[in-house]
Amino acid sequence: MFSKSQLALVIGAVLSTPLAYAETETSTTDEHMVVTGRDYGYKADTNSTSMRMEATQLETPGQVSVIDEQLIDEQRASTLGEVLKNDASIGAGATTRNREQFTLRGFELSSSSGFLRDGKQHWSHYRQPIELLERVEILKGPSGLLYGQSAPGGLVNMVAKKPTYETQVSVSQDIGSNNNSRTTADVSGSLNDEQTLRGRAVVSKQTYNSWRQYGDGTVPSTERFVGGLFLDYDINEDVTISFHYDRTIDDGSVDSGAYIKDGKTIGGDQFIWDAQWSSIENDVENVGVDIAANLTDVWRVNASFNHQDFNRHDVESFPKEETYDPSNGSYKQGGSDRKDNWVFKTASVDLIGEFDALGVSHQMLFGSNWLGYSYDRLEYSLKGSTVNVGGSTPVPEIDPAKKVKDTHSEYDAWGFYAQDMITFNDYWQVLAGVRYDRQLKEGLAEDAVSPKFAVIFHPADTGSIYATYSESFEMQGEVSGNNYVNDGQQLDPLRGRLYELGTKWELMDNQLFVSGAVFDITQENSTVDKKLSNGMDEKTQAGEQVHRGAELSVQGFITERFSMSGSATYLDAEYTVHEDYQGNRPADVPEYSASVWSRYAFTNNTDANLGAIYVGERYGDAANTFKKDGYTRFDLGISHTVKYDQDLTFVARFNVENLFDTDYLAGGGSTGDDYAKNGAQNVVIGEGRNYMATLQVKY
Repeated sequence: MFSKSQLALVIGAVLSTPLAYAETETSTTDEHMVVTGRDYGYKADTNSTSMRMEATQLETPGQVSVIDEQLIDEQRASTLGEVLKNDASIGAGATTRNREQFTLRGFELSSSSGFLRDGKQHWSHYRQPIELLERVEILKGPSGLLYGQSAPGGLVNMVAKKPTYETQVSVSQDIGSNNNSRTTADVSGSLNDEQTLRGRAVVSKQTYNSWRQYGDGTVPSTERFVGGLFLDYDINEDVTISFHYDRTIDDGSVDSGAYIKDGKTIGGDQFIWDAQWSSIENDVENVGVDIAANLTDVWRVNASFNHQDFNRHDVESFPKEETYDPSNGSYKQGGSDRKDNWVFKTASVDLIGEFDALGVSHQMLFGSNWLGYSYDRLEYSLKGSTVNVGGSTPVPEIDPAKKVKDTHSEYDAWGFYAQDMITFNDYWQVLAGVRYDRQLKEGLAEDAVSPKFAVIFHPADTGSIYATYSESFEMQGEVSGNNYVNDGQQLDPLRGRLYELGTKWELMDNQLFVSGAVFDITQENSTVDKKLSNGMDEKTQAGEQVHRGAELSVQGFITERFSMSGSATYLDAEYTVHEDYQGNRPADVPEYSASVWSRYAFTNNTDANLGAIYVGERYGDAANTFKKDGYTRFDLGISHTVKYDQDLTFVARFNVENLFDTDYLAGGGSTGDDYAKNGAQNVVIGEGRNYMATLQVKY
């Protein structure tokens, strides 16, 4: 166990590093001690997601937030949630089954269609390997044109690290609260003299404990390994082939969240209702190849294939908190032992052309992508038991009376799209595109057509104003169930429609990027069960949600020494048509939210970070029976950099999260639509003040 005294020693070592190096500098000559300023500011000039090709922010008719590697590194983020907290349009949901769930502009991001890796659909049902990423791009609004099936809130694109031409080595050690220890090594460079073959290898090993504990006093722990290999090979000046392989192994305990009733956390903030023997083992392999080729001076092609194999062994206890009896502290536990295997295969080809015709300039894109999905599950039910708060849960046996669930499902999806960005002159650009999709699942064929249209006006070289219309879709299959009078009826795709007006500006000699937008998103065709007089149900598609809001973001230098990345969101979200929830707000969607991370350089080698996150009050369930208070959380960091010579750099960091030990409820919550009776299960309790000390060596 990592005790507080040990943590204090590490913190002291980190904070004393500047003094140690200062003493070294005074006792030796200056020839080995060269400290220089560094470039930072969090500002990204381009993105690769929105246009499916490199495009400047000013040429992108939509809001795209880019969280770069520098910000990720300063915060020592190790989960996707720790990265996405930097954008106020992202909301955190539950963390059950050791994965993170999010909303974007108030709409849930699906594991199968809400996330991309390098612009390709990525199965994201596990904790993502942040150590392999150089940045995260958040594409806001419906993205059906270029990425097919997805929610109307947008997409999250995780951009992996790339091999470098010059040799780079980075080794870091993090040690923090709750016995958190992470060691990461990142080596990159050319593998031959001609620099036509380049490689990069990243390895990370992490162990950590939870700040919460089971009824018997034991503490959940997690061991995690991440490894990645990336290769680029220039066949000639016009063709580059890239290979990538990564593996994530995540073995941890289960914590489904807190139980809240009558506004109180039953059992206390640190109590875990799951059994101490519950566990989840994730093993994910991701392998693929990409080809980029210049066909002519006008046309180029990008092609890719990726195979993702995810195996999970999930032993869970299924606590039934609603059965809790306060008179004796007892409640019931269920459970299951299941093995899951997801296979997620993607392929794509894009043909991109840039040319002049009919007096205007064109950037044309013709493309197609394919997704092959399969899922296998083998699940055994475990015998239930009655346990007491403060006690351990007996290890159960498989219940032979319950049916074994052995299931298989699969589908294939194809998409074809065309897009043209037309530049009329220095002031006006128009984007138009359309996509056709077809999905085949268990003999059922579903189709969708998704258009997009945008106009961009550039009043100056440093600014743009745009108006956009775009759509999204999500296939819904057919009505299934003997209790439905329309059993077997094919459902129309769930539709998202966006109208957005926005502006973007490069200010202060292009050192500060400011963008903002107002938007209106309507989601149509959502299913609603209607009760009939004969006792049967009818599944209709009358449901509708409307999310209207405004966003503002700032990234870059405020002064020569002060830089920041900040965003704020106002969101009016409502079930406008619904049998049960009409007029309600969706769960975990606040009206106001904001996030800021800043950096101030006291000297050329010592910097301080200050961050703040504000999340307004929001409901914990769609029935709006359970409300969470708003909160503001502050984070602090300090770093000292010593450049020993032109090649070797040492960095010491010390970060404090939740500086003022603020109590708050984060995402998640299940009430069974009756909070007064059942309370709220699976609620994530915000962690109190915690620390991270880091030593880095860069070559």
